[in-house]
Amino acid sequence: MTALNISLDYDHTFTADPALWREFISSAQRRGHTVVCVTGRREPPDFTREPRMPDSIPFVCVGPDGLKRDAAAKAGYPINIWIDDMPGVIEPCRILNFD
Repeated sequence: MTALNISLDYDHTFTADPALWREFISSAQRRGHTVVCVTGRREPPDFTREPRMPDSIPFVCVGPDGLKRDAAAKAGYPINIWIDDMPGVIEPCRILNFD
């Protein structure tokens, strides 16, 4: 089995069911995979007020104007699998690009 880099979005993905995603993260890490939170936020969440992700999860903050694939790669995480409620912010849409 090849180790995977898995991106898990924070807002409306992890926060939709934190207990589920904590179990997923634990299982993925036990299997040798890396889970990274790639978020459209400018800064990581304030865990004193918002659901806490495990401390082992690195954060890549993209900001509102960037694409997640580019930011993750620049941070050293070539992502294999994306889990995100807004896939349109991961990369430019290849399906609808008719150029």
